[in-house]
Amino acid sequence: MQHVEMLYLSQEDVLDIGLPLEEVISLVEEGLREHGLGRVENPPKPGIHSKTNSFIHAMPAYFRRLGIGGIKWVSGYPDNRRLGLPQILGLIVLNDMETGVPTAVMDCRWITAVRTAAVTAVTAKYCAREDTESLGVIGCGVQGRYNLLALKQTVPTLSHVKIYDINPGAMERYRVEMSEKAEVEITVCADAESTAKNSDMILTATQRLEKPIIRDEWFERGCLGFGLEASRAWHGDAILNADKFITDDWEQTRRFAQQGAFPDGLPELYAELGTIVCGAKPGREDDGERILAINIGLALEDIMVASRIYEIARDGDSYQRLVLMERDI
Repeated sequence: MQHVEMLYLSQEDVLDIGLPLEEVISLVEEGLREHGLGRVENPPKPGIHSKTNSFIHAMPAYFRRLGIGGIKWVSGYPDNRRLGLPQILGLIVLNDMETGVPTAVMDCRWITAVRTAAVTAVTAKYCAREDTESLGVIGCGVQGRYNLLALKQTVPTLSHVKIYDINPGAMERYRVEMSEKAEVEITVCADAESTAKNSDMILTATQRLEKPIIRDEWFERGCLGFGLEASRAWHGDAILNADKFITDDWEQTRRFAQQGAFPDGLPELYAELGTIVCGAKPGREDDGERILAINIGLALEDIMVASRIYEIARDGDSYQRLVLMERDI
């Protein structure tokens, strides 16, 4: 029996590798292009739910042309904050696609944060107006921060950001930190309405909500909207009346609708994001279009980023190896 071991990367190891955000965006864009060309095996994510507001999801993906694959096992528990634990926790396991041997196991928190933001940035690259200057952000947590940084990569004209959060302290921290990091002017708003109105883009990055907050009349002509909560922050009429509805994977989005998302009904699909990225369909065609992107999150995005991190780390001497087996049974 051959000796089998895996590379182990903690959260700190992943952070220390320091993969630049612009490279993450490029990797995610490549992965979405492969998806649009039909060269990725990425089944809808199954999950278990020990609490009504929480989940643990299994997310596998395999790139046929690239020969990479693996799975993310990720949990989302909002109440963890009370226990001093992160809301998002989990692992990514990569496998050799010729033998199935596990090659690496790594923390998924940073990867999850940046790949989600990268999908937003890629969407904006193809769907934002060329003269986009303003962004309304509702939710000033991890996703609110990373999404702004990613959007600045693909929408360089972005200069003014309006923010709102139910936590005043979170808004002030965001204003101080992100004004410098993103090099934008940030305005703290009193409510969601003033944040969304007159914004070229609207991003909702909230927890699961008891009722939606973004109204159709706030989603103005020419606006590009992003809902990171699988529809829950957007009123049904705002979703159903969008000129173009985009999602990352229609089969998975329909599965989420069966589980309670989109309570007012699914909109008509304009295109999967990968279809736009690979050029099979155009993104924005008119400055007046209201385009709404609700990307549920695909394992392929995680696997693209994790595989690159593994590629960088696998020949290093400073990372721990875990022995999987040394003898037959």
